[in-house]
Amino acid sequence: MSSLMTSTSTDPAGIPVSTSELCSSSIFSTNPRFSSGDVQERMARKRKTTANTWAHAREPLNSEPSRCGRKNEKIYYCMHCIHGIELEAHEHPIKKRRDRLIQDAFAKAGDMHAAKQLAKREETLRHAINHKAALEALIQLVTVRNLSYNCSSWPELHALISAVNPAADDLISLSHGSIQKLVSNSFRIHKDMLRRKLQSTPWKLHLSADVWSAPNHKAFLGICVKFVDPDAKEALQALLALSELPGLDGPGSHGSAEQWKLLQHVLEDYNIWNKVGFYTGDNHGSNDKLCRLLANYLQEKGVDWEAKTRRIRCHGHIVNLAVQAFLFIDSKEAARAALEHIEDTDESAFGTDFSERIKPQRAQGWRRLGPLGKVHNISIHMRENDYRWNEFKKRAGRSLGLDNDTRWNSWFLLLDTTLNLQSYVKWYQKKYYQDLRDDYLTPDEWSALGETRAFL
Repeated sequence: MSSLMTSTSTDPAGIPVSTSELCSSSIFSTNPRFSSGDVQERMARKRKTTANTWAHAREPLNSEPSRCGRKNEKIYYCMHCIHGIELEAHEHPIKKRRDRLIQDAFAKAGDMHAAKQLAKREETLRHAINHKAALEALIQLVTVRNLSYNCSSWPELHALISAVNPAADDLISLSHGSIQKLVSNSFRIHKDMLRRKLQSTPWKLHLSADVWSAPNHKAFLGICVKFVDPDAKEALQALLALSELPGLDGPGSHGSAEQWKLLQHVLEDYNIWNKVGFYTGDNHGSNDKLCRLLANYLQEKGVDWEAKTRRIRCHGHIVNLAVQAFLFIDSKEAARAALEHIEDTDESAFGTDFSERIKPQRAQGWRRLGPLGKVHNISIHMRENDYRWNEFKKRAGRSLGLDNDTRWNSWFLLLDTTLNLQSYVKWYQKKYYQDLRDDYLTPDEWSALGETRAFL
């Protein structure tokens, strides 16, 4: 073992030198390739001693750990520090910043993804909106239900639309004139479609017209057409015009000249004058003259149209006159006299004048009409006072109603309701006997009312 150990000696300069170094030096000295200067230079390049940094470190005190638990590395404590702060650099600041940047990037990516998803959802909702169908439905709602044009500014309507589809919040303009413009445009579009359909049909077009009086005392002429759809091969009906009568013969008048002026404009506007089939109207003398004016107009255009054979009288109007004669004329002679007076002039209003001729019968008093007149008076007595009307309605569940001159079934409905509520009507007669003494219905009169209802 001693042979493996290296011994040391001291050179003349007092520097300890190992045996190996001596051997090396002797080798260098005997080797002609190395000089003493080379040896000195090699010894000068010997590794320098490390800086004495750890001389400022101290041993651990008390419970201070001596080694790192993670890599079992020795822990050095600064002997000059007087505080007890321990700096732990488990995560390098650069690593921390890197992690924060990564987290921010993922957060931004998540926000961008959510924004893209929201945009995609809104785009899907917008594509789901059929603007033409929605606007057409809105127009139908306004026109059919008679809504005001300013409904476009109703918050409730916008809330309903947004609740159905949040992307449709701008479907309706908030301006008051937007709905009116939509209705006008829709009318022109539908009118043009109807015009083309009427012109393309190979069959005749059958017209009907009637005068309607509005509550504001203005008269309108409604002109309708019945035709066969060339595509669906089915019978259809359409309103061509609802125009205010011009009042050529004075305010509220609706003579044949006034009606013809409106009818002629419709025929030329739709360009269907060569397709006129039959014309239906009330039993009014002005309608007979109107048909003659139409025949003359078509004859000038080379179309043969005979007024008498192409004129159809309204069946409902005829039934109404017959029922009024049954209800209010007490003899054949009276009915014949009324009809002869009406037929004296072609321009007379048959239905209106017939009602006028029988009015003297009613002018003598509703009671002279028998049980029917008494029922009329009882209904009027209820309507004259809100308390009495509501009292009867609360007890019977409904009111009696009231008759009118233009609808014969109004008398039938009045009789039918009175007989169905007979017990309540008798109760009402007894309670207000002093007022209804002259209109009190006897058992025989109740029987007559039943027979009248059965006949009607």
